[in-house]
Amino acid sequence: MMAPELVNYAMAAVLIAAMLIELRTGRIPNWIAATPLLLFVVLAFITPDRTALYWQIGLAVAVFVGGLALFAVGGMGAGAVKLLGGTVLFVPLSKAFFTFLAFLAYFFICAFVVIQIRKLAGSEDSKWHVMAKQVIPLSLPIGLAGLTALFYL
Repeated sequence: MMAPELVNYAMAAVLIAAMLIELRTGRIPNWIAATPLLLFVVLAFITPDRTALYWQIGLAVAVFVGGLALFAVGGMGAGAVKLLGGTVLFVPLSKAFFTFLAFLAYFFICAFVVIQIRKLAGSEDSKWHVMAKQVIPLSLPIGLAGLTALFYL
């Protein structure tokens, strides 16, 4: 197994951890949100041809700026913006459009599923944030779209 593939597996672990932590606590910790950037730096050092990475950086900056605009109007939390920008660092430009479509599909599916589960088993005294509050954890569609881009597209 080559080293760049190992970085992808590490990124997958970060995405899974972010999803689980946000479901439980309602927050994405800064150390989780910063880890994709650190993994990308490692990837940049071990990748012989960095040309494609420059396009990925540009795409991630554009997505991050869009996320900041959504944060400013209350559409996303700060942790989700950072996680989304970091995840996009690992999406090749050729897969960006299909990853965006996957994100949209996952967003609507996750929103529907979370709402239905909350209707069936939700309670204000639950220890799981997603079951106690009326929120849609954005780490779910971000993580699922990131995993799709890393391993299936």
